[in-house]
Amino acid sequence: MENPTQMLRNFAAANSVIKKSEAKKALNLTKNQVSSCFDTLIRQGYLTRIGHGLYKSVPTVEKPVCEVTEKIWRAMKVKRVFAYADIAMLADTTKDYVYKLFRGFRAEGYVKPAGARPTYGSGTEKLFRLTIKGQNKARKPNIEQFKPDPLVMDTVNLNRLVCSGLVIRKESAAKEAIVICHSIIQGLKEDMKR
Repeated sequence: MENPTQMLRNFAAANSVIKKSEAKKALNLTKNQVSSCFDTLIRQGYLTRIGHGLYKSVPTVEKPVCEVTEKIWRAMKVKRVFAYADIAMLADTTKDYVYKLFRGFRAEGYVKPAGARPTYGSGTEKLFRLTIKGQNKARKPNIEQFKPDPLVMDTVNLNRLVCSGLVIRKESAAKEAIVICHSIIQGLKEDMKR
């Protein structure tokens, strides 16, 4: 079963503009659950307040990223050539963390070796630079496109047809309602198999 926040997110996406009272009644949630869910979805950027008591679903949201990882990407954009220590200092993290992260970045093709430079002691340290793939990754924000549950969408569309009285007044609406009913039945059968 979905948690209340996910249920509200689906409900908001299916209805576009909603009120807290509608959500409470439609989802059979308590007042505290609704308030908590609305607060969570607003904080995460999935809902936005558009008027007194009116909220709108936001379909495309920049996903939250680990703050340190985001700082590392920014640091790599700033420096053309960098060592583990350079990035660790700019991102306010440890050299060991950067080293571990770079193993994945190298495997993904985001960074490549760019030579070495002498250290203050008698050794050298490896240098890296972003590849074209890494530069593209560093420029693009982490975007999430939300798609509501198809069963929820079918139910909302059926509800609109029935509650508006269209199924009684228009034959085309009645036929559409029958198709939606079959889709809902099929969706429920698939859910029961899981």
